[in-house]
Amino acid sequence: MSHRFLGFAGLIAISVFVTGQALADSCTDEVGSDDAQMYVDECLEVSPATHPPCNADNPCQMLWDEIARGCKMLGNDAPAYCSDY
Repeated sequence: MSHRFLGFAGLIAISVFVTGQALADSCTDEVGSDDAQMYVDECLEVSPATHPPCNADNPCQMLWDEIARGCKMLGNDAPAYCSDY
């Protein structure tokens, strides 16, 4: 397989990923500002990341995934709302 083909295939894969991310709605657009802010607050409370994706401009699924990850890491010390994730 030629290097040119591999480079082209990689470029296609990256552009599909970037385009998909660009087309994703913000959480605010998906659920409204009040619910989006609730998810942001929950995300910030449980996320262990130094730069968490807890931003209402990101898709809600990204927030929910980060909340679920943080809740799982907290185990028995997780807040009550973690049972929703």
